Parts: sequence; C-alpha cells; structure tokens
Amino acid sequence: MPTRSNLVARCGATLLLVMFAAACSSGAATSPAGAPGPTLPAGATTAPASQGQAQQAGAGSVDDGLGHPVNVCALLPVAIVASVSGQPLSVAKEDDTLLSSKIYSCNYTNAAGTSGLSVTVEAMVAASVYDSDLSATSQVVTAKQISGLGDKAFSGPLGQEALFGNVLIKVSGLDSDAAAETLIRTLQPKL
Repeated sequence: MPTRSNLVARCGATLLLVMFAAACSSGAATSPAGAPGPTLPAGATTAPASQGQAQQAGAGSVDDGLGHPVNVCALLPVAIVASVSGQPLSVAKEDDTLLSSKIYSCNYTNAAGTSGLSVTVEAMVAASVYDSDLSATSQVVTAKQISGLGDKAFSGPLGQEALFGNVLIKVSGLDSDAAAETLIRTLQPKL
C-alpha cells in the first residue's frame, strides 16, 4: 500500500512537471517573478499598491482563464479562512512566485507560522493541471469526486481542487472537505 510520503513525492513531481511545461509553453518573455508578496495581518483585506502585481505578458490568451492578476489574500481574508477552517489563523502571506504561469497563492498560518493551509488559483492551462493532479492522485489512492462544485472537482490526501472553466482553485493543508469546499465557493465568485 502506498505511503503518504510516496503520494506527496509523486504529486509534487507531477505538479513541478506541469508547472514547468506551462511556463515553457506560455511563450511570454517575462522576468523571474521572484519575491513572495507581503504578509497581511489579521483583519487586513488588501495588499499595498506597491506589491507589483502588474499584469504579465500574455494575459487574456486562450489558455488564461482570468486575464488579470489575483491577490488571493485580499480576496479571501485571513479572518474568513480562520472562521471557516476552525483553525487559529492570524497571518496571510501572498506567495505569487510563478506569475508568468498565472499561479497565485496565499499561505494562511498561525502567529508562530507553525500550522496552516494554502489556497491557490491557477489561471493558465488549468484544465490540464487539474487532469494531471487527478491522475497523479489516482495512481496512489482513489480520489473522491465532488459533484456540484465547479465544472469538476475532487479531493485527496493533499487537498481539494475545483475547476471552473480554465481557472483552478486548490485548497491544501485542510482536513475538512466541507471547509475546503466553502473556501472555494467563497473565493470563486470574486475572481
């Protein structure tokens, strides 16, 4: 029987391969989107204007599900995530390290940074990423299909994913499927 670390390794390798392929196929010549974004304290709803989330080249392309950058931490404030998850979360940190691939993420943690969860929005080749993630999960465990959430959705040991057209929303690090689904439903209309 496969172990959790085996699943994590397989899913991680698949995700890296998909992200690399998406970055290579985007055709957009952009500089590395290096530094993570600002940390937002509890109660903050927007990031500073100097965050530098300028629209990247290629926005609005056929493979781009949004056409604009996303600040997940601002759209899904830490107070809401803490309330829905039941976790003592107080810090939201934007982690948009792959802007050229249209991957936007927010890590929510407690004050010590020792526990939490992440919410990610992928807006480029999202359908392919979803299919790859589902395939990687299904190679190790049976993914639980979720009906009524987006075009298609599933949950597995690493979290929950829902595809809306060509936009993928992922919640990881949260044991409750119901809470993950609520976070996805809360975020999706704001995109």
